[in-house]
Amino acid sequence: MYTIFVEYRILPEKREAYFHYMSTIPAQISERGGIGYRHLEGVEQPNTFVEAFEVEQLETYQAIRSWRLSDTELPTFISGGAAKLHMWAFAPKE
Repeated sequence: MYTIFVEYRILPEKREAYFHYMSTIPAQISERGGIGYRHLEGVEQPNTFVEAFEVEQLETYQAIRSWRLSDTELPTFISGGAAKLHMWAFAPKE
């Protein structure tokens, strides 16, 4: 099982439109194999968001990553655009 994190900071003036856009993302992540999607905002850093979920296969992550990074709408909300959209997969170490 891999834990996936997506991190970015949105433009404050686009906050309302961002939340409208994000309303469909949990279902789309789930349809693509993501499990336990969470959407979090920084307490000390308003407008900084982390999305977190898990996938069973690295290939699932790679497909979701490709889909998210090819999205042309999300970067319009991000301070700095697509270059500031970060996405990582982490594997447990025991």
